[in-house]
Amino acid sequence: MATHYKQPRRINAVSISLLLIVCAGGWVGYSAWPIISVNANVKNELGEALPRVYKANLLPEPTSTDAITRVHDELMSKMKKLGVDDPKVEVIISRSKEKVSVEARYTAILTLQGIDKTRPLTMSPKVETDAARVDW
Repeated sequence: MATHYKQPRRINAVSISLLLIVCAGGWVGYSAWPIISVNANVKNELGEALPRVYKANLLPEPTSTDAITRVHDELMSKMKKLGVDDPKVEVIISRSKEKVSVEARYTAILTLQGIDKTRPLTMSPKVETDAARVDW
């Protein structure tokens, strides 16, 4: 003879807890979306500048430093347009014979919607590539 167990209700403590967890995750995601969007835009802009840094790294030294400085200044001016409102934003361009990288460091303020609680987040999107010269 088969044993019949009492089935749990559809709405119980576990389903309510899972619903609250999903709602809390959605709330935090909704609050963080502006920061996520700005970070993605900054990383995209750094990625667009990386080929110019790579090409400048291949030039002879006085010309190379001037070209890297122009790219750096251009990126610094674009940070405000992209939505980075940190006055201490840094754009760091690293170059060597092995790697070329472009990184932006800034602080973004996460404001949780509804309770207006703020939390500073350190953002540092970075793109890099191999700096080896390609001979065809």
